[in-house]
Amino acid sequence: MSWFEMTHAMLPASVLLPVWVALSWAVVMSAVVLRLACRLKFKLWIAAVLGVLVLLPQLKLASYLALAFQTPSLVLFAWAVWCWTDALQLRKALTTTPMPVAFLGVVLGWALVLDTLNYWPAFFNPQLYALGFESAGLWLVLAITAAVMYWAQPPKRWALSATAVLAAYVLLRLPTGNAWDALLDPFVWLALHVQLWRTWRALRLA
Repeated sequence: MSWFEMTHAMLPASVLLPVWVALSWAVVMSAVVLRLACRLKFKLWIAAVLGVLVLLPQLKLASYLALAFQTPSLVLFAWAVWCWTDALQLRKALTTTPMPVAFLGVVLGWALVLDTLNYWPAFFNPQLYALGFESAGLWLVLAITAAVMYWAQPPKRWALSATAVLAAYVLLRLPTGNAWDALLDPFVWLALHVQLWRTWRALRLA
């Protein structure tokens, strides 16, 4: 793969896609049910049963969810795994996304929206989404991640998640072969907006 040639993009193996669609949506949806159950102070075993009940139909519903929302990003999948890890170890869920990363994620999401709608000025056409298929996009993500780890000293959980996400993307190219899809999806993007808003509100009320 060259730095800027878009005709040699590495895509995930076709045999992995149906497995990833079913598995990722099942884990994410069961984690959502788990979080809701914990907020309502249900016992863990009840939440686990509800999670399994949601997981089983996902084998059929996943294809419809994929049509509407594509597939979860690796970041969202990692969040779901941490939800179950926290619950099983009886730990309170924590927000571990460093603020610079949350801000960059929001900006990247809006830039991808502009790129998708082709709302860039006539003299500026970066083809941002296409860059995600290229080595340059991956090296950019790796550089930013390394910079955040060095300067921001993020929580250990975030560092482990970032490493796992990048390793999974490099090895498997899930979910689409595009680096931006591995990092962002509509749900993660909205969650980052909420995190920034809550931080701004807390600073304003302080």
